[in-house]
Amino acid sequence: MYREAVISNGQFFINFDKYLSLRDLYFPYVGQYNHLRGNKNHLIVSVDGDLRYMDEGWERKFSYKKNSLITDMKAVNKDLGVSLRINDLIHKYLPVYIRKITVKNLTKEKKNIKIFFYHDFCLYETEAGNTALYHPEMKGLVHYRESTYLLISIFPEISDYTISVKRESCMNQIKNQKLEKNPIARGDIDSVVAYYTDLQPEEEKEFYYYIIAGKSFDDLEEKQKRMLEEGIQHFIEETEIFHNSWLKEKKEIKSSIGRKIRELYNKSLLIIKAHIDNRGAIIASADSSIFHRFNKDHYSYSWPRDNAFIVMALDRAGYGNTTKKFFEFASKTLTKKGYFLQKYLPDGSFGSSWHPWIDQEGKPQLPIQEDETALVIWALYHHYKITKDIEFIDRMYGSLVRPAAEFMVRYRDENGLPLESYDPWEERRGVLTYTCSTVFAGLMSASKMAHLTGNIEESKRYEKAAREVRQAILKHLYNKKAERFVKMLVRDKNGNLMEDLTVDASLISVFFTGMLPPNDYRVLNTVHAIKERLWVNFGIKGLARFEGDLYHRIDKYYPGNPWIITTMWLADWYIATDRIDEALKLINWAVERQSQAGLLAEQYDPETGKPLSVVPLTWSHAAFCWTVQNLNEKLS
Repeated sequence: MYREAVISNGQFFINFDKYLSLRDLYFPYVGQYNHLRGNKNHLIVSVDGDLRYMDEGWERKFSYKKNSLITDMKAVNKDLGVSLRINDLIHKYLPVYIRKITVKNLTKEKKNIKIFFYHDFCLYETEAGNTALYHPEMKGLVHYRESTYLLISIFPEISDYTISVKRESCMNQIKNQKLEKNPIARGDIDSVVAYYTDLQPEEEKEFYYYIIAGKSFDDLEEKQKRMLEEGIQHFIEETEIFHNSWLKEKKEIKSSIGRKIRELYNKSLLIIKAHIDNRGAIIASADSSIFHRFNKDHYSYSWPRDNAFIVMALDRAGYGNTTKKFFEFASKTLTKKGYFLQKYLPDGSFGSSWHPWIDQEGKPQLPIQEDETALVIWALYHHYKITKDIEFIDRMYGSLVRPAAEFMVRYRDENGLPLESYDPWEERRGVLTYTCSTVFAGLMSASKMAHLTGNIEESKRYEKAAREVRQAILKHLYNKKAERFVKMLVRDKNGNLMEDLTVDASLISVFFTGMLPPNDYRVLNTVHAIKERLWVNFGIKGLARFEGDLYHRIDKYYPGNPWIITTMWLADWYIATDRIDEALKLINWAVERQSQAGLLAEQYDPETGKPLSVVPLTWSHAAFCWTVQNLNEKLS
């Protein structure tokens, strides 16, 4: 079940599903650790004894308050005669989650209302060793394990509560609508707090459910005391003002660009910001619903490739101070040999991987995607061009630029081409046109930053290597007979390089990396092949990744599922070649794909248009922003 809304402040992150349930809760890193692990924290309502889950007769709508990461969700149950209006937020910097609920009696009869909040936490992603208790001084429940403590309470007060081991389950007590007030339990546990009230005809009441995260009982008490003294409503207001103020700092998008496009652009910037950890990692997606479809893994990792594209869009939007932390994170995670591994956890440790360190014959190979190394260097020079922060570049040069550039110079064959690595989709290994193009861009960027920092000889050497890579690409990776670039060169059993003619959307990189101008005949021919072979001609349309893409594939009839990223790459090329009307069609195609609250998925079912894989995907939002920025610049 994909996610309908996300909220975050860089250390505390929460996802919601379509039933208004909390499904992912991360602390103290965005994307690490998921203390819910996808379990449902139900919201259940009883009216005059009639108990209803949120999938029973409720009409639900999802949105955010304008220019903020505060939800504005509505649920109406005509059978029960009640409505809920819900505003969810995480304080601008404290790990405090607040859910403001306005419950309204829609009838002309008095109603007895009971609202239950069920919790199924597994702190540090395990059921073992959890404890939950009722804390009399804080007047709430505390779930804790190791150095993570969660205080759960209601303002003005909790009406009822209980804690249970799961084999006895709090859900049974909710069904009976009688909570036993058990004060403590340990192990595999659940809990519930409740708010009870009577509503006169057409009356409405507000109350606040909240979760405070901390590292000890004392930490929780201090944060709760501050919140109650300053006022919960004040916490909400100052957070909304902060979100509004942050968004006002962006570079303006022309009013001639449609309102819906500009609205999604603003939402996308906030969604991107939500996925940035305060220490610099940027998470691909915190949607854990992929877990059982992704070999019991997830997308809560920091991929250098994704991050490079993301920070370039943020820099261009005017958020250079935000992106600095990513480059600092990158300088700490780069290996001593000068390359990035596949992906990283938010704390900087190496993430799970499926790239082997030996080939099929048992010979050593680097388990890398070299584009990730190259793109980060390209993005850093892009950062400089916008911010003109030479001091930052000077600081990053020795720890990030030089070791990465030296690796890219060294990791090449006798033809000047980069050696084998994995493709951007992390599936196939070879000498890729896409990867080679990014290495060209990375080396050219390294050369310019070397010159900026006074390393003249290194600047010359990196530029020379970049031009050698470009020359080798044009000589060895463009097939004159097919009249287009090949996906990659792969080695046969005898070690000879053979052409793989699979059409891949990432071949557009020969244009967007600056290796060739958009109107070069080789680019034109390649883009023509991409449109002809990868465009989904039926259903919702859009551009697939590559021929025969099997990831979440709906039917072999399609080349693959349409992705936001690839479709925006095509739109970028249309803009560069002054085909604005064609580009607008694709930008509006992306606008049509957004969820009610404005979230973009990784990919979509070509027949139904339903999201596939994760929602949201941070890179999808960044790709949309980048394309809108291209359009904005072209119209200027």
